[in-house]
Amino acid sequence: MKTKQEEILIGKVGVDSGCLMVGDPCYLDSDWNNEDYSKEVCSDWGLHKQLKGKNGYLKAVLFSAGFGDGVYNVYATIKDCGDWGKRVSEVRIKLIDEDDI
Repeated sequence: MKTKQEEILIGKVGVDSGCLMVGDPCYLDSDWNNEDYSKEVCSDWGLHKQLKGKNGYLKAVLFSAGFGDGVYNVYATIKDCGDWGKRVSEVRIKLIDEDDI
């Protein structure tokens, strides 16, 4: 039996550095030393960087965002997980629409 799922718009993310970051916000102040990532990450569409905290664990992934600065839609796939209830099973950021090309 296939489980039910739906995709919903959960928000929009604004970009002013040409980059986006996915990570756990609880580590923003405690583990990072104001790294200058913008030149290294945003100079090439294929370049990305994994940021690690003081203990060596992965804290975030940075990547170039679509055509750079702008506002991008963020979607979540909500899946019915039976006894666990509905859960976010996937998050997708729409960086480039067909209309943009």
